[in-house]
Amino acid sequence: MQESQSVAEFMRYTAPDAEAHARGISEVRRKLDQAISENDRRATVDHAADLASMLTTDRRELEALRVLGEHAVHAEALPGEEPSGWFWNAYATALQYTGNRIEADACFAKAHGLCTTGGWTRLEALVLHHWGRNLAEQGRFPEAEARISEALAIRIKLGDPKQESSRLALEAVRLHR
Repeated sequence: MQESQSVAEFMRYTAPDAEAHARGISEVRRKLDQAISENDRRATVDHAADLASMLTTDRRELEALRVLGEHAVHAEALPGEEPSGWFWNAYATALQYTGNRIEADACFAKAHGLCTTGGWTRLEALVLHHWGRNLAEQGRFPEAEARISEALAIRIKLGDPKQESSRLALEAVRLHR
């Protein structure tokens, strides 16, 4: 388990500018409040996913789960909208970092299914990458390597600058196998 924890910390993202990140959280929270007041379900799902992702980056996963839980019904109602894919990826990541890795797997699978159905390739790569990290934290290294390899292949095809992140994650997984 010690190895899995070191993999998790090695691969976890930290915002490079904490003050800018805090300002971003405030701004997205304002946008979420506005979307809720306007009864705009799509914008609510979009901003809830953004806010939860930012809170998770800020190591405030429980708050992220609360936000996501409040708006899950809206995400369920919008399966054909890309923000729903972002929403379930954010939900999975927050679950992952609260130690609910099995539940996170189910949310990653849901997000991945939405991505493949919707053709959201860039998001699919992100979901696969995050899912691979979750699997690595469970010590499921062959599955983790497969997911992150899929993410890398998509990122290479798209010319996505996050290729290096996937390469580093693969290297970390292989070192801990």
